[in-house]
Amino acid sequence: MRDVLDAPTERDLPPAKAARMRADLMRSIHRPRSRTPLRLGIAAMAATAAVAVGVAVSPTNDDVQHLAMGPHELSPTLRQAMEQCLSWNAQTERFPVSMGQLAVAAEQDHRAVALFITETGYFTCDVSAPSGAEVSGGSGGERDWPQRGWLPGPVQRLLLTSTEAEGGDVAVTGRVSARVHRLVLEHGDGHTTAARLSSGVFGLVTEGGTVRQDAELVSYDASGTEIDRRLLFRPSDEFDHCYADSSGKVVYGNPGTDCLPAERWSR
Repeated sequence: MRDVLDAPTERDLPPAKAARMRADLMRSIHRPRSRTPLRLGIAAMAATAAVAVGVAVSPTNDDVQHLAMGPHELSPTLRQAMEQCLSWNAQTERFPVSMGQLAVAAEQDHRAVALFITETGYFTCDVSAPSGAEVSGGSGGERDWPQRGWLPGPVQRLLLTSTEAEGGDVAVTGRVSARVHRLVLEHGDGHTTAARLSSGVFGLVTEGGTVRQDAELVSYDASGTEIDRRLLFRPSDEFDHCYADSSGKVVYGNPGTDCLPAERWSR
């Protein structure tokens, strides 16, 4: 994939080329990392959101995800990384983004990733800040996001980073519809990691380096019934079916005779 260590640049490109670049970034930002505990911060867009702290335990092992709700629950180093992301965005004059619009952020060692969601688009970034070295990273996003109100089914992955090429440990962020009450990553080796869901957004991190290339995100409804299953490492713009909104307009995938209903999304 393209090198994302260069300074972020404005991506007002022809639609086809911009889509390919977004797909490259969204598929994965692969960089080796040491296997130390990860910290995951999830922040609501509204500044008045209530603060809560939770711990989610993997159902098949003793790994624990440490979760924090609200920008003021971010660790000092993760907050600094988010400020760097916002600084890059301001320099490129892509579109206005603030700390209050942070949807999901994850940190491990000197690396951090984040997803910001605005009223019209989204902005995502990756920051590397090794001790004694220059800060580097990459960013991408979409200013005008026509699919903002719709999902390709019950779940949509927006950001994925991994410690190995399609494997190892991962940090994943994205969106879910109101139908999803539980979201689990099946690693492909018998291990699982549960995502934390909050106001239509999800985040999860894994520990132990057990995620394999055939890992899947699995969604369940309120009754515990499985409603969706999809490969984690599949490019985020590739679908088995097209998805159409309530008017019949195709919003994801290529038009065809087997379009499925797109699902509404809101925060």
